[in-house]
Amino acid sequence: MARFLLKVFLQAALTFVLSFTLLFLLLRGLGDPAQMLLGQRSDRIALETIRAQLHLDKPLWQQYLYAWAQWMPYDGEKWKLPQLGTSYQYARPVVELYAERFPATLLLSLCAMMFAVCMGIPLGLWQAYRPSFLLQRLSLLFLSLPGYVVGLLLLFVMGFQLGMPLGGYIYSYDPIAERLSYHWENLLLPALALGLRPAAHLLQLTSTEAQHILQQDFIRSAHARGKAFLPILFGDVLRNILPTLSVSLTQWLGGLFTGALFVEEVFDWPGVGKLLFFALSTSDYPLLMGIAQLSVLLFVGLNALGEILARWADPRLRVS
Repeated sequence: MARFLLKVFLQAALTFVLSFTLLFLLLRGLGDPAQMLLGQRSDRIALETIRAQLHLDKPLWQQYLYAWAQWMPYDGEKWKLPQLGTSYQYARPVVELYAERFPATLLLSLCAMMFAVCMGIPLGLWQAYRPSFLLQRLSLLFLSLPGYVVGLLLLFVMGFQLGMPLGGYIYSYDPIAERLSYHWENLLLPALALGLRPAAHLLQLTSTEAQHILQQDFIRSAHARGKAFLPILFGDVLRNILPTLSVSLTQWLGGLFTGALFVEEVFDWPGVGKLLFFALSTSDYPLLMGIAQLSVLLFVGLNALGEILARWADPRLRVS
């Protein structure tokens, strides 16, 4: 087990290093961060000052080392939480801004994943037992549509036509009454827009795996012993596909954090996505770089967690 955990950790670390490097080169290739920050009419002295603050006057390999230095928890004098730079627009550490917005993104992603699990897995089991042409085509349709496209469709149909809330967070502060008012209905449309695609994927995955298991001899033996349909489907079949589902769920959860960036902008949800679009629109390079790095770290960590859960859920993998 220790060897397996070490292997997973090393793979995750290598993936993060490669992703960090590609992200660094990509953002450097978009243009001069100092020029993007100051605009086209900036003077030479201001440009040189900003480039010196961002270490852009150094060779590329030194800039790369400075980027890694932002992750170091020890600055030579004391231990501290990595700040990942300071936002130009907020004049605050990037980690603090990310931590403030992350709970909203986490809430939206978990609600979307809960919807996907509650819809996709039971319907996938039913599709394996009683195939439906309509359900198959609907799942393929939603699987092909990105979350922000589904969000725009939901805004038009359920927002403009049916009068549901078009956006906003789950609570707002009334300065006159000095109290919080909660609006849980604002969570419905963004969670639905974000959860339909993973629900369709889970339906397809569960259906395919369950159809294979339903043809196994131990399922026929369970039928011959008189075991009821539902215990077979939700017991024997579901237990055997849990390793595959655990990996898929953690990968999709990481993808939901990324996909939420666009859905949040559509529904005016105050999460990390809104913060990212603000960084893009204002050319806030440290904020943009920090959000991207933390998103990569989160995605890599969830993938590693999926491998560990798959090994825990499948005794055959624990033996190997």
